[in-house]
Amino acid sequence: MANRLMIYGATGYTGKLLSEVAVAQGLSPILAGRDPARLAELAGRLGGAETRCFALDDADAVRQGLAGVGCVIHAAGPFTITGEPMIRACIAGGVHYLDITGEFSIFELAEALSDEAEQAGIMLMPGVGWDVVPSDCIAFHTAGRVASPQALRLALSHFGSVSRGSMKSGAYIVATGARARRAGKVVSPQDQPPQQFDFGDGPQTCVPMPMGDIITAWKSTRIPDIDVYFAIAEDGGFSAPTSIDEAPEGPSREERDAGRSRVIAEVTGANGTIVRSMIETSSGYAYTADSGVEVARRVLAGDFKPGFQSPASAYGAQLATSVGGSRITDLD
Repeated sequence: MANRLMIYGATGYTGKLLSEVAVAQGLSPILAGRDPARLAELAGRLGGAETRCFALDDADAVRQGLAGVGCVIHAAGPFTITGEPMIRACIAGGVHYLDITGEFSIFELAEALSDEAEQAGIMLMPGVGWDVVPSDCIAFHTAGRVASPQALRLALSHFGSVSRGSMKSGAYIVATGARARRAGKVVSPQDQPPQQFDFGDGPQTCVPMPMGDIITAWKSTRIPDIDVYFAIAEDGGFSAPTSIDEAPEGPSREERDAGRSRVIAEVTGANGTIVRSMIETSSGYAYTADSGVEVARRVLAGDFKPGFQSPASAYGAQLATSVGGSRITDLD
């Protein structure tokens, strides 16, 4: 199998961060996207990386663009629109698929296409950034602290502002509507009021959010009841504002370095025992660049499981703490 890494959407906010980390780690990524001028500028800044320019609405062009590639990190959202053509091209071409989404529909699609991916000998792993890497790994860790875990609540606290791309993806996440897992099935509950979680600075209100964790945590833990909550910032946080295009491309390096992001997992066992653990990571975008490249590095080294996988189902809880100066704390 080919052994080159491609970062598609390399000129976007998070794509550039991924590209910088990949180059710094000596992976010689192929930088890809739709704008040749922006790709050339980025490649020049990163020492002359190879570039490929193609759009995702032409299946033949995508397949040709993936020639000689072993693994793609797909970073061009909104993934509800862009994910399927890239996933299907990866299956057809025998290319491992990674992305940085939190959009529910892409996790559903990857799960549905798992058998096809396994037959192709490739791994499909949407969500190789923040939140899914830390949230899936803390769910897996916490589930291991009780006998016969029955219920999981995840609470996500993202530090700092968000990029334009995340704002656009956030609109698709919210538009999904209520989602949770009950008795192992994805449902649209009508009884999900906001909840209070303490990330270390006192109780904080978190609202239910239809994140991909409802699928990834099921994959890694098989806990039958799963709810996901998101701490929304007072300024609107992850909700979609009306002026996305006027917003800054994303947080500056100084802003990214100014704080930490956190995820709490609360697991209830069959006997009623409740345990809570928290993972603290670098801020979301810094973490995503590190974790995305770390998963790609493992895949290119032959460390992968074919079919649809979550971060913890493929690599265990230690994946999350291997990057971003992350640490897990058992709260009770």
